[in-house]
This record gives sequence, C-alpha cells and structure tokens, in this order.
Amino acid sequence: MRIGFNTKFRSILADLNRLSSEINLIQLKISSGKNFTRPSDDPSSVVVSLNYKQGISNIEKYQKAIDDGLSILKSQESTLGNVQDLIARAKVLAIQAANDTQNAQSRQAIANEIDGIISVILSLANSQLGEKYLFAGKKTSGYSPGEKPFEIIRETLPDGEIIEKIIYNGSVEDLEIGYDKDMAITLGKNGQEIFMDSGLFETLFALKRTLQANNNIDYKKEQYNIQEFIGKLDNIYNYISAERGGIGSQISHLETKKNLYQDFRQTLETNLGNVESADLAELVTKLQSLTIAYDAALRATAMISDLSLAKYL
Repeated sequence: MRIGFNTKFRSILADLNRLSSEINLIQLKISSGKNFTRPSDDPSSVVVSLNYKQGISNIEKYQKAIDDGLSILKSQESTLGNVQDLIARAKVLAIQAANDTQNAQSRQAIANEIDGIISVILSLANSQLGEKYLFAGKKTSGYSPGEKPFEIIRETLPDGEIIEKIIYNGSVEDLEIGYDKDMAITLGKNGQEIFMDSGLFETLFALKRTLQANNNIDYKKEQYNIQEFIGKLDNIYNYISAERGGIGSQISHLETKKNLYQDFRQTLETNLGNVESADLAELVTKLQSLTIAYDAALRATAMISDLSLAKYL
C-alpha cells in the first residue's frame, strides 16, 4: 500500500503539534517548579496531593486548638499557684491568731489581712485570657455588664451582722477542646469544683468572722475555733494542689500531642513536595530531547515541502 504525500505531511504536522505541546508543558513545569499545572496532567498525583493538603489542613486546625488549650491550661496552672500561696499565707495568719497572746485588736488586724486575701483570690478566680474567663467552665463569656463568674454578695442578719459569701455564675460543665478526630480533652475543672466545692471562700469568710469576734465561739453563726481553720486550710491547699497536678498532666499530654502533630505535618509536607515538585534536571533533559525531535520534524517538513514543489517545476 502506497502512503500518499498528504498523509505523510499530515502525520508530520501532527508530530510537530504534539512535540510543541509537550515542550510547552515542560516549560510550564520548569517555570512553576510544579510537577503538574492542571489536574489532567497527572490525575493520580493530583488526588494524592489533595489528600496530603487535606491532612495538613486538619493538622493545622488541631494545632491551633492545642495551642489555645495550652495557653488556657498554663494560665490556670499559674493562677492556682498564686491561689496556693495566698492559702499558705492565710494559714500562717491563722496560726498567729490562735496564739493566746493575741488580743482583739491584733486579731482584727489579721482579719483585715484575711479580707484582703479573699479579695485577691476572688480576682484570681475571675482571671481572663483575652476575653475568656479561665474558671467559668463552658461559659467563658457572655456575661451581662458588671457580671462575672464569681461575685461577692452580702446579707444583713436581724442582729445587724453582715454575712458575706461568694456565688458562682459560671457553668458547671467543664470546658473542652477537640484536638483530634472524635477526641477531646478537658481544660481544667469548672469554677464550681475548684473554688466552691473546695470550701475555700466559705472557710476564709468564717475565719475572718471568727477573728473579728475575737474567737468567741458561736456555732449558730458558723464560727469555729481558729485552730480548726488551720486544718481546713491544709485540706484546701492539698485540694488545689491536686487540681494543679491534673492540669499539669493535661499540659504534658497536649504538648506530647503537639510534638507528634508537628512531626506528622513535616512528613506530609515532605511527601506533598515530592508529589508536586518537579524534577528540574529530568525536565531539562527531556526538554532538550523534545527540542531536538522538534527541530528534526521541522527539517523533515521542509524537505517534504521542497519535494512537493519540485513536482511542479
């Protein structure tokens, strides 16, 4: 079967177009540094690339949640450390007040310092990180103007005595963050468990009242012997210490998870780079080969054109 001139010519032109397209594509890859510039270039690699990118995006989301969680936990831990220092100071004052050499005036001075300790602890209980309250459980914000998770209220008894107490307006549900698929961790305990259930404010107020009454025991008004408060403050100190220990464990867990995510992310980014990044040396070599083939095809086209023209001379 003889192949006609037009058939040969069209075949060479098709080769030229194909080579030209391949050359353009390689030049695009070299200039962009990417192994593919559109999904149709390498569909399977595009799918793998998208999976890696989705994995990296998920890790970034979890890393952000972990960083936020660590900030809250570390702030909680530091704040409770300050609370412990104040409890220890209150215990020292109670020991001083229990001394028989103390008189009503000196006990009142100690009561005033206990009152200052209560105010500082109340302020610490209402600590914020940015706009979020640290010890309000899930209700980290959304309070009415002037309202806080912990507030002091005063009631006047029929005999004119003023009774002070702290009320909790926060959530009794602990704050949580999601840090992996279907996984969450509690960020410390809510304020009810830490400050109210421990009896911290109740004990300090009762100690203050007892000191102001010069240790004249009146159980009806919930006043106790000063010596008993020393043991109560020890128990509260240990209670807060256990809460700090729990927070420390949560910090350690999140930091371990953070390091694992960082390693995993680096692995995914490396794999993504291997999939997407072009092998420039290989592309340059291929471009040279295609250019040579393209030039040869051009010469063949020119030769065929000359032969065709010669038929009419």
